[in-house]
Amino acid sequence: MGVLDSVIVTSYFLFIIVAALLFKRFSKTSSGFIRGGGAMMWWMAGATAFMTQFSAWTFTGAAAKAYEDGLAVLFLFWGNALGFFVAALYFAARYRKLRVDTAMEVIRLRFGKASEQIYTWLQFPLTTIASAIWLNGLAIFVAAVFHIDLFITIIGVGILVTFIAISGGSWTVSATNVIQLILLMAITLTVGIYALFYVGGPEALVNQSPVTSIMGDGVSYWQIFVLWVVFIISKQVISTNDAMSCYRFLVTVNEREAKKAALIAGICFIVGPVMWFIPPWVVATMHVDLAAFYPNLGNNANNASYLFFIEYYMPKGVLGLVLAAMIAATISPMTTALNRNAGIFVRNVYQSVINPNATEIQQMRVGKLSTLANGVVSVLAALLFASIKEYSFFDLMMLFGALLQMPLAIPSLLSMVIIKTPDWSAWATLFVGLLVSCFMQFGFDIHWLQPWFGNTPFTHREQVDLTVVAMLFAQIVFTGGFFMCTSLFYSPLQGQRKKEVEGLINNLNSPINKEEEASIDRRQGIYLGRLSQILGSAIIVVGLAFESGLDMLTFIVIGGLILLAGTHLYRSGVKPIPMVIPN
Repeated sequence: MGVLDSVIVTSYFLFIIVAALLFKRFSKTSSGFIRGGGAMMWWMAGATAFMTQFSAWTFTGAAAKAYEDGLAVLFLFWGNALGFFVAALYFAARYRKLRVDTAMEVIRLRFGKASEQIYTWLQFPLTTIASAIWLNGLAIFVAAVFHIDLFITIIGVGILVTFIAISGGSWTVSATNVIQLILLMAITLTVGIYALFYVGGPEALVNQSPVTSIMGDGVSYWQIFVLWVVFIISKQVISTNDAMSCYRFLVTVNEREAKKAALIAGICFIVGPVMWFIPPWVVATMHVDLAAFYPNLGNNANNASYLFFIEYYMPKGVLGLVLAAMIAATISPMTTALNRNAGIFVRNVYQSVINPNATEIQQMRVGKLSTLANGVVSVLAALLFASIKEYSFFDLMMLFGALLQMPLAIPSLLSMVIIKTPDWSAWATLFVGLLVSCFMQFGFDIHWLQPWFGNTPFTHREQVDLTVVAMLFAQIVFTGGFFMCTSLFYSPLQGQRKKEVEGLINNLNSPINKEEEASIDRRQGIYLGRLSQILGSAIIVVGLAFESGLDMLTFIVIGGLILLAGTHLYRSGVKPIPMVIPN
């Protein structure tokens, strides 16, 4: 790690802090702190939706998967793309028309206060676990670059994340997400194209790849791979569209803007992953012993496959830019998660249970305090997770989704599809889902399935993939099936609950009118445009200092892409840029 790399990373930290402070002024009310007051442009909401679906884990754990198994990793991210396209067609508009501030308000309207509180208090530890996984992904990467202890990285980035989320809530989170998206895409697209040219083009990459099948290595039964693809894509579609994730669309002005946000996120997930994983694919063609280059990572050395190409084949200084992009990829989902949890605590715990008559000042204060507390707990959990060695980082992420996220996601997704179920169907389905998870984790033996496939014993990869498939299958069939069966016990609601559900149905059938729409402050486009232009120009200036034409061109291309995006954002603030979405 050279002096230039260190200067770039330090400068990026300072740049993000300045951006957060600049957008702090937009959060004047509790609604503004929680969801931007429903006044964000579609591209800002889309950037947040996109950035919250991955982290530095993408360039460590998922990069290791790409290095080891080739194209197989793409299906995970294309599942995100399909999920957002489904959202653009159906779910995004429905969630926005509910006219709520947080995801838990959706649960309360649909299932009542008891389910709201159960889901609220389960959401907090699950978000903490997710944040711990994200922080570990970044820490692994930084450990390989700086040779700095994982714990120091976790604490340092945790402090930055908490500061951003506290300073201005949803506005600072979304604004920094946009900048980080532009930086991430500009860098990864440039690095991906550079790596592709280095190896000699797409045909040479395919011919030289040690992975001879789209399934990758370690697969004896093609049926297991097909099942893994189907269920992983299904999981991503469910997790993208369940009510717990609807906060992405609540920040927009109306349902049409919510559709645009979902559509742009889906498009990014079609193109982005292909470019992200070209470097590890290229490194795989070199037959490099990564453990020899990164002994401090031990058995997880393949997590540095993306880093290896940057460190040894890209111009100096690019390593610092890539590290900044990795930091951005972790900051985005974490700040969003902290902000979401703060909103849930304010609206669904403090205002709902503790102090129904809370003033705006009290709500803002509680929101910031809960953000701080959640940030501290997330860092502590990440420190604990750093000691887990039994699973690879990719496998840990997949098992987390299958075991813990799905029991929450399935009933909250189906709640917007099947309206006529009793209020208890939410918490009862959640309970069934957790029982299913416990059985699949502690009672199920993957070798029970051996007779269904043949006499050849499962490889280690097949055991892991089939375990994930079995867990997801059990959740979708038994947990989802249980929820649908509860409709048999539905009876018309009475009193206040009848009014709440009737209001929910009425909102779903009523487009948001002009009087309900928040006023858009187009300074968001102007500010972000100028910030991006400054960032792009600074990178170009760094590039001009190089003597090598190729080194100079690399920085000019990255800076030029950021500058171009900034100019486009600035124009959106001066004059709206139309994006036509069919009704």
